[in-house]
Amino acid sequence: MTRRYLFDARVIQDHFPGIARYAYNVLAALPDHLEEDEVVVALVDPSACNNRFDLTRLHRTKLELLEYRAPIFHLPALVRAPAAAQDSAAQHYPYYVRPYLGAARARSITTVHDLIPLTQPHFTPSAKDRLLIRLLLSLAVQASAAILTVSEAAAQDIRRYWPGARDRLIITPEAADPIFTPQPADRRAAVRAKFDLPERFTLYLASNKPHKNLVRLIEAWAILNSKLPDPQGEALVVAGHYDPRYPQAQARVHSLGIADRVRFIGEVSNADMPALYSACTLFVFPSLHEGFGLTPLEAMACGAPVVCSNASSLPEVTGDAALLFDPYQPQHIAEACERVLNDPALQAELRARSLRRAARFTWAETARQTLAVYRQVAGRKPVQ
Repeated sequence: MTRRYLFDARVIQDHFPGIARYAYNVLAALPDHLEEDEVVVALVDPSACNNRFDLTRLHRTKLELLEYRAPIFHLPALVRAPAAAQDSAAQHYPYYVRPYLGAARARSITTVHDLIPLTQPHFTPSAKDRLLIRLLLSLAVQASAAILTVSEAAAQDIRRYWPGARDRLIITPEAADPIFTPQPADRRAAVRAKFDLPERFTLYLASNKPHKNLVRLIEAWAILNSKLPDPQGEALVVAGHYDPRYPQAQARVHSLGIADRVRFIGEVSNADMPALYSACTLFVFPSLHEGFGLTPLEAMACGAPVVCSNASSLPEVTGDAALLFDPYQPQHIAEACERVLNDPALQAELRARSLRRAARFTWAETARQTLAVYRQVAGRKPVQ
């Protein structure tokens, strides 16, 4: 008899960039580890805006794509589980906004990536939104036989808010997408030409949401440029989604008078990201809180020297491959960047460390660990 595992892949859309990458890569890797009598059924919504991930590449033996057009945030979809859940041995929801009442708890799994709205409430200024997020997270925890999360730091947060979930919590780390590898000189040159970038540049790639701490990075760059022997030869390149609700970083660039030393290039396609990471002299990631910290891992997989925050999961992910700094102190950020930019030998050492560290994380291992949880839940065994 075939054992069917349900995976809610509706999160593979532009609205969920990080979670979409997680879901896509887990799904892509799962078929290689399935046994003869196992099949994964992935719910997909072809009407969702998805410009990054080619769902047709998921058509694999033992991986069935099932169209399910119920919007994730639609109230009936939060109450009623999809019909395909009825004959599934386990159901995996990679986002905490999921069916709560119609899914059998004994066969239900939820991935909780982070608790940033709870641990950093000042970044979610609406009390109504904070209350709703906490309610939905609580419902997800209660509805799950197993809760996956992506780092020990995230697991600690979950234990603090829901101590009763301790025995149902399993850590399955993320990994860099296979596209992230060191790129040859011609690809690096092409991406520099495409975005009109100098030979040497420091890269930030993330959104401008407040917890990403971009404003302090801008302040650090102003400090750093006052010390560099040739500040005109160095540029800070800010890439990633721009949320118009948070214009503070661009305003700070102008108030500090460094508009000629900071380049905002906006969103970057998947095709350009590896070359951009590979071309940078330094990758800097000052985030205040991350469930996992996939972006610096992607940079390391491309061989970039990395300096990043010492907060939440980032030391856990980067290990000895990155220089760490206090993200609340622009002076500390500037000193870490300056140390690497002025030391070619250190740059080379960090590039080597980056590649070694990134190689320790693979989606194949994440899929193997995730499938082990499916089997435990399907067999109604205690989840270890």
